[in-house]
Amino acid sequence: MLESLSPAPFLEPDPRPALPDWARSASSYSALFPFGTPPEPPAPEGAMLSWSAEPERDARGSRGDAADSSRDPLTGEPFDRLQVLPEDGRRIYRKAFALAERQIRIEICVLEDPKILAGLRDALDRGVRVRAIVDRGKYEALEPERQNLAAEFVAAGGELHLSNPIFPRSFPKTILIDSKLLVYGSACLDSTTFAQYRDFALSSTDPTVLRTIRRLFANDWAYSAPVGQEPPAFNPTPPVEPPELLIAPRNAASGMADLYQQAERRLDVYTEELGNAALESELVAAVARGVIVRLITPVQVNGASEEQNRQHTASIQALAAAGVRVRTSGPLESFDAPYMHARAARVDGRLAYVGSISLSPDSATLNREMGLIEDDPTIVAQLGRQFVKDFRRLTPAA
Repeated sequence: MLESLSPAPFLEPDPRPALPDWARSASSYSALFPFGTPPEPPAPEGAMLSWSAEPERDARGSRGDAADSSRDPLTGEPFDRLQVLPEDGRRIYRKAFALAERQIRIEICVLEDPKILAGLRDALDRGVRVRAIVDRGKYEALEPERQNLAAEFVAAGGELHLSNPIFPRSFPKTILIDSKLLVYGSACLDSTTFAQYRDFALSSTDPTVLRTIRRLFANDWAYSAPVGQEPPAFNPTPPVEPPELLIAPRNAASGMADLYQQAERRLDVYTEELGNAALESELVAAVARGVIVRLITPVQVNGASEEQNRQHTASIQALAAAGVRVRTSGPLESFDAPYMHARAARVDGRLAYVGSISLSPDSATLNREMGLIEDDPTIVAQLGRQFVKDFRRLTPAA
């Protein structure tokens, strides 16, 4: 991570008390929470849930740097670096679940894959509290997700919320393990992802990032609702630090534009969907100042409307005409020729962005999304090598 000032730390209650009345009440979420002061239920009496408070104790009762906790529980080696899906499979997720001692907090688009759910059940069997916020629209549209979550997650003791509908989509793709490890990236946790989608996953132990993601989950848990219950009318976003952490709709659009503007020689971008004219303009501006800009995207967006795909195609053509070197995947897709679902960028071999934020019309400005900019040379190099492999294999835009 780039160096930055750390915000005040954050206290959370022990996540494993018996469920209180609100968790069993069908009307508990009918009242509106005061804007900007969301409680995170369930909280023992006297627990503080402000955005600035005391440090959270880890499972051993100690305080301080979380970095030592990001090691493989079996080998003791440093945790996984950049994971390239589908080739690397579920390894980073299953290893992360095995590290959990107290709680797992997930905020994601889709949580359907049976093998992922089996890893969460293992954690529940160890007494780990597991909570998940999934995208409301995807949940309502995907019967396999509803069935698998009911049978393999909720029935095993997992706690499930649906995202607040003020966000057209809620796709942060964050998995917080206790308060020591964040797994994030562009991957939804469904079976299709591990079969034929190009995605990236990374981990972070940066204390400032962990604190912010804890705040974000506490906030979004309070402003979302269990299945069948009405969510609150609003869903604010807590303060975001460090500046390299991008949370939509709070600071994602400006953060992505700032990243693209730093390019001096080469800018490589993955995006599943196009249509954000402001961010696309930054790519064109980079070309105009002599930067080589390369873009990887699908020829058509899976699951998108006809109008969305018309806009996507128009953006591909306009960017190519402006000098962006565009390559597309599809329409056929497989494990060896995956669908380009990734959202990532590499700037001059110095910076790497990986996350859920894309160049779609809503991703940076209306959705709930998350991404992180890194200057770690290993991550930057890994992303660069994978981009070159994918770019060489794909078809130039017509």
